[in-house]
Amino acid sequence: MPLTRSELICFSAGVAVGALAGANADKIKHALAGVLGLVSEGVGEGYAAAAQKVAEHVEGLQDAVAAAKAGSGDAKPAPAPAT
Repeated sequence: MPLTRSELICFSAGVAVGALAGANADKIKHALAGVLGLVSEGVGEGYAAAAQKVAEHVEGLQDAVAAAKAGSGDAKPAPAPAT
């Protein structure tokens, strides 16, 4: 199946951009290091907050199971603290 003129132009542009990016990969990494650092820091903070919430819920469920095993009538899990 032959390529049309527009497909050939897009393909050629993609090859040229890929070659430039490959040749200057170290410069690009250095230039984007600050931005990538901020992004990864934000992701890490978000993960830590999510892990803390999960840990709080697990602790509440463990308390409810312990209360149920002790024979307490109030075996409902404690609500998670509002944040």
